[in-house]
Amino acid sequence: MHMHHRDPGEGLLTLPQDDARIDRRDVERKRPEWLAEVWATEGTRVLRIYGRSALLLGDRLSYDEPSGPLPENAIVLGAVDAAELPGADPAASGQAHVVTVAQPQPDTAEEAAGSGKTESAEVASAEAASPEANVRWADLRFAASELTSLDAALLTQALAITAWHARSSFCAACGSATEVEVSGWRRTCPNCGAQTFPRTDPAVITAVLDTADRILLGSAHRWEARRYSTFAGFVEAGESVEAALVREVEEEAGVLVSNIRYMGSQSWPFPRSLMLGHFATAEDPSTARADGDEIRDVRWFSREELSTAVDSGEVALPPRSSISRVLIERWYGSPIHAASDQQWGTPPR
Repeated sequence: MHMHHRDPGEGLLTLPQDDARIDRRDVERKRPEWLAEVWATEGTRVLRIYGRSALLLGDRLSYDEPSGPLPENAIVLGAVDAAELPGADPAASGQAHVVTVAQPQPDTAEEAAGSGKTESAEVASAEAASPEANVRWADLRFAASELTSLDAALLTQALAITAWHARSSFCAACGSATEVEVSGWRRTCPNCGAQTFPRTDPAVITAVLDTADRILLGSAHRWEARRYSTFAGFVEAGESVEAALVREVEEEAGVLVSNIRYMGSQSWPFPRSLMLGHFATAEDPSTARADGDEIRDVRWFSREELSTAVDSGEVALPPRSSISRVLIERWYGSPIHAASDQQWGTPPR
């Protein structure tokens, strides 16, 4: 039973990708020939993205060796510690480059495993036959908390950059087809010379507390009715993060907040958000009400009330990979184990 809790706003959050180290090689990737050099370098690994998913072999992402000519849509994610990649010799030293390639969505995991190097299909077959591991889909929203911090960070980066390319084929200024440069990290218009870079949209996400140490959670219309989460929204043009936070919480949940504490950030590539996590305190908890537009219901929870509601299945929480879940668990004081955590997975299509 919870008897005493420190201020949840003390110290930044610990997020799933905090330990990942990726050297993005900004200087090298500007050389036109560098991408081809990386593709031909022994030790380079390829992370293939199928729509919004990747392939899992056992409990790690599937990485292929480069084979055949350099794909036109290959993008260098960066260099990582070679020993941290799946199947690496633990005694391996130095760094290995990771390249991502967007693929059409296959019908099965086995078909996906066979789309890369032949060796990958053989590994997939062996894994599928093993009772200890299997071939599965990794959807970042639901699988990231089960991945290593490096796998989760590489998958996040790959989804963000491939989503940007999918939406940036034409120049926003003149409409001409753009050309890919800087190893996949810039697109340039050959007609007017405009350059575009991967976009990130800042969004605030806020766990609202009151002086009685309760948390306010809301159920959005876009989710099933029993799912409750913290409050989030995009920072608008010309708006500060703090002003966006106060506005979004008041719009969605009816409460004015103060005592804002920044807690950390998380890339959320759906398709390009950067979630800026905060705690804030409601000035008058009694004014809480759902806006009826985005939010269908808001509820104040004590720790005991939330625990009981989650245990009974009355309330489902955000996926464990999200900063929203981390904020809720920081307030709660420990991880919250919910049966619904196993029900958020989606197929690759």
